Amino acid sequence: MKSKNRDRDRWDTHLRAPYERVFAQRPKRVRSRGVAKNQFAAFLQAMVFTLKRLVVLDANVVVA
Repeated sequence: MKSKNRDRDRWDTHLRAPYERVFAQRPKRVRSRGVAKNQFAAFLQAMVFTLKRLVVLDANVVVA
């Protein structure tokens, strides 16, 4: 692309990277059957990931 704005792409990538990590770490297969069980499992995985991130971010704020 001749008219590509590389600075904007770099800035967008910097913003997207922390959120894309969440989806990259999700398992591709599911263990249990049924929509409700899988939704509950996905909710718990997201909650655990968020709590882990909060611990890391909290530690960085305390240090800084």
